[in-house]
Amino acid sequence: MTTIPPDWALYQTYLAGELVYDSFMSKIYRQPVKPMSVGLLDVDTCIALEQLANVLAIAYFNPEQIVLRTPSVIIDSGGRIIVWYLPGAMTGMIMTDMQCATNSIGNLLNDSITTRKATEWRTHESNFYPSPDGKITPGCINISPAWFQQGREVSAALKGDVGRNITTSLQRSGILVSAALRVMHPDLYRAGIKTQVRLGEWATQYQLQDMYHHLKHWASVFNVVSVICNRRSPPHRDPKCRPEAFDIMTTAGVYHPVIMDFMNLSIKFLYDSGSMLASSCRLVRHHMHVEQGSRIVTAWYMRDSIHNFVGTPRTDYAKYGNVQHSDPVEKKDV
Repeated sequence: MTTIPPDWALYQTYLAGELVYDSFMSKIYRQPVKPMSVGLLDVDTCIALEQLANVLAIAYFNPEQIVLRTPSVIIDSGGRIIVWYLPGAMTGMIMTDMQCATNSIGNLLNDSITTRKATEWRTHESNFYPSPDGKITPGCINISPAWFQQGREVSAALKGDVGRNITTSLQRSGILVSAALRVMHPDLYRAGIKTQVRLGEWATQYQLQDMYHHLKHWASVFNVVSVICNRRSPPHRDPKCRPEAFDIMTTAGVYHPVIMDFMNLSIKFLYDSGSMLASSCRLVRHHMHVEQGSRIVTAWYMRDSIHNFVGTPRTDYAKYGNVQHSDPVEKKDV
């Protein structure tokens, strides 16, 4: 059991996860929702969490081998869940939050675009297109409270006072994707919490005050988020994550319908604004082609190296049909 300090943003995320999980379970088993505390979660966040639970339940009752436009779960022949597809999972308020958070990092997004080798496609200028209304700055940045590629410190985007505002602006989105993971992959959700708390203990031990501050206010169980605006994505995998883990992508903005193609699975999804899509992007080769509009994508994931650093054990794959009522937990334990 991992004890979360009650003054951490992650503790509110834990409450949100339990709220979504209990609501999801009540729909699956057709039972009343258990009374529980919502802590400091505001009304808009609670509404967003209830909508998420509804869409998760619809998806769970629609396991498919080839899917498409409605909330669905895709499973393989061994019963492993390989995709959660949740169109309409996000409220307008959450998408407005994404827009505001993105506006606050416009300079960082603009500076992220490079002219280096085209093989470095994630930030190469050839893969970005302008926003027709000028409201979205094209670019791609990685944000993490513990970015070990930079000498075990916070990612460059979080340094200074501006970085502290960025951490706060991402809290609602972080709560929502974490609450989704509580249903999608409970073991991975708990592993994410354990990793964040252990990192906080390590940062305290070595007096890394900046890292500790960001960990305390980082509301997601994922340890990295990529904010991607108006980018074309050629076929690729994401090798930095554990194959058993889910990455969660969300999308917002105003743009023409886009198709996300999971090439090695021969599955395509309508990837409209307000969608949430979870899968192992290390295993799934995917791409989407878009040429116009204003589109924001957040890709939340867990870096394998960070889990290894604090000794968090690997989780198994999520299995369909393994949904079970969890035992009651003490207030601060997960």
